[in-house]
Amino acid sequence: MNRFLLSLALGAAAVSTPALAGDFDGPYIGAQAGVALLHVEGDILTGPVDKTSTTGYGAAVLGYRLDAGGVVLGIEGDAGTHVDGGDARYGVSAIAGLPIGSRSLVYGRVGYVWHDGLPADVGKGVTVGGGFETKLTGPVNVRLDYKYLALGKTDIPDNTLSYTGHEVTAGVVIGF
Repeated sequence: MNRFLLSLALGAAAVSTPALAGDFDGPYIGAQAGVALLHVEGDILTGPVDKTSTTGYGAAVLGYRLDAGGVVLGIEGDAGTHVDGGDARYGVSAIAGLPIGSRSLVYGRVGYVWHDGLPADVGKGVTVGGGFETKLTGPVNVRLDYKYLALGKTDIPDNTLSYTGHEVTAGVVIGF
């Protein structure tokens, strides 16, 4: 997976143009890596459950942004994997941001996520979060991103569990 992400980033860099110079407008591709936490809380037949697992996380991102008169609006998709267990996680988010000068952007997101490796009746839900992105050079930006994941709830007799997650990543985004 890491070689695939690197190949995508290098390919995008080879065909990219400085279309994002001075603003955050147009298509982009990138890679992010960081840490993911999955929290399970509730009650089962044998008693209360309160577990948190922490793992490394890496993802590829693809998106499009439009400068709408001082507000940046966009859509972003991502596909990633957890280091421990290899569980895949996919998502799509609407993005809204405010430029800070001509080189930085603070943004929020709301969207939908799918998380493999969880019981069949959970693993899909809403994500909210935000981040900060700044120009590094030409079409290359760096970012810090946070996502909260509400992944559903099992509610069967003697088993009620709620699944949530957090992802904190750093990444590189290349506009083209």
